[in-house]
Amino acid sequence: MVRLVLKGSNKTFDSLRTDYQAEDYSFTILANSFKDRTKQEWDKKYLLSFGLVTGTGNLTNAGALFADDCPLWQSRLYCTRWDGTEKGDAINDAEFTGNVLMLLREAMNFVKSNTKRGWEKLPDGRKNKPEYAERAVLEAMVNHFIHRDYTVMGSEVHLDIYDDRLTVTSPGGMYNGMLIQDLDIADVSSERRNPILANVMAQLDYMEKRGSGLTRICNETKALDGYKEELKPVFKSTPTQFQTIIFASSDTPNVGDVSETKLTERQRKILNLIRESPTITGKQMSEILSVSQRTIERDLSALQKIGVLKHEGKDNDGVWVILLYL
Repeated sequence: MVRLVLKGSNKTFDSLRTDYQAEDYSFTILANSFKDRTKQEWDKKYLLSFGLVTGTGNLTNAGALFADDCPLWQSRLYCTRWDGTEKGDAINDAEFTGNVLMLLREAMNFVKSNTKRGWEKLPDGRKNKPEYAERAVLEAMVNHFIHRDYTVMGSEVHLDIYDDRLTVTSPGGMYNGMLIQDLDIADVSSERRNPILANVMAQLDYMEKRGSGLTRICNETKALDGYKEELKPVFKSTPTQFQTIIFASSDTPNVGDVSETKLTERQRKILNLIRESPTITGKQMSEILSVSQRTIERDLSALQKIGVLKHEGKDNDGVWVILLYL
């Protein structure tokens, strides 16, 4: 009903005015991202020109999604690294809520921490052979955050990583009601459920305005070594959800080169703390780094999984041992 009313009134969810006052919210993450990606200085007037704030000083829904402390609780991301090729036992999982740019960053960090980065020996060195094309994954995540249906309360974007593939699923099918699997992706029109979100992401150079995201996901994946036609990304939709499936490169060795593993900035800080104090606890790390203990535990689990770190002794009085210095 909400979707029908919006379409009938020629309005979109992201353009709707909220009761949140812009003066009560900050946009540091957006400002820093704008400066970093465009090499231009951020100006507060962009909030109005981008459609994030109304002339009366209220946030639009788009503005709420880009605010540092996003008040829209349905802006969520669930990430899971499954053991095997089907859902069963989870090796690692994480849940994030809030600012859409923060969700994008955490999604990419989760992928980097939970996938292999292999290499091939060459006569004069080696050649990196990642499991997934980073730009393809980024494009997929951006598409799902931008085109998802935010009117579905209690919903979120799901990122699931299996041994052989990565899937991203979000609420809301094709905006025009068609099924993506029945279409040639090269001819898919760029109708947007959330045009303001899409425009801001285009301004930040996270996506192109001509609606070529699906094609780019395919092309970036195709450029990987070991690509085969059966590894072509798959896009599926129903009236209520959209899913992107990106298959892992078949040319990536089973055992990756840990020295090429990309650690997040926070994981590197954790290793530095452990170097200084091998008996440090997760609670102490969370207090020093100003993040939740659950977040620290996820990072410690990821570091142990890739063979960088191990814990000896009991949980309360054991010692951390760094196996590889990256």
